[in-house]
Amino acid sequence: HRDRSSYLLNFKMVQARDVIGNFLLFALVFSMSATVDIKCFRSQLQNKKAILLGICLQFLLLPILGFLVVLFLDLDKAVGVTLLVITSSPGGSYSNWWCSIFNADLALSITMTAVSTLMSTVMLPVNLLMYANFVFDDEVVKSLDWVALFISLAVVLLAILFGLFCSAKIKNFTFNRIANKVGNLSGLALILFSVLLSRSGGEEEGTSIEGRGWKFYVGVALPREIY
Repeated sequence: HRDRSSYLLNFKMVQARDVIGNFLLFALVFSMSATVDIKCFRSQLQNKKAILLGICLQFLLLPILGFLVVLFLDLDKAVGVTLLVITSSPGGSYSNWWCSIFNADLALSITMTAVSTLMSTVMLPVNLLMYANFVFDDEVVKSLDWVALFISLAVVLLAILFGLFCSAKIKNFTFNRIANKVGNLSGLALILFSVLLSRSGGEEEGTSIEGRGWKFYVGVALPREIY
């Protein structure tokens, strides 16, 4: 009975973690998308050179960099697979948020997020299977949570579509200001939530995030720094 109760508790905690994480992700991407003028979004869809460059960097260069880091640093399965998932996934929520904070081209960022998220329904599994199979055995690849990965992609796509729909229908400065504030709060909450998860996960494994070896920090930072 104790084992079953413990299993049910852990299962509920995982479900709660996923729901909270996806809710914050949706809130962040929706809020950023809702502040983009629909005309600017349509205009950026015609920016073929920028989009093509972003696609090549996102789905060709970055996955290769992640693979080389995992290979040459000989990262363990948990860190290695996680890094491959991250470098094979589309950019999105945080890049949109940074563009909003620093007054960069948010419309282009949202457009690139929408295009790359759509393409990732094919490119994510292709890159992940190709590189993961090369570095790790079949059991590691089979253990990947594909459902969670595609749920995250669906959350981002729905958030973008709903945000752009609201932007087109609600042309109001107050709405944009509220959406911007909600996005900023969601971004901060998502960072804090991620930090709490990483610390609690490390405590369960007996290794805090501060106590990991140098390969962990170099492996996590290197692909993005080169990219």
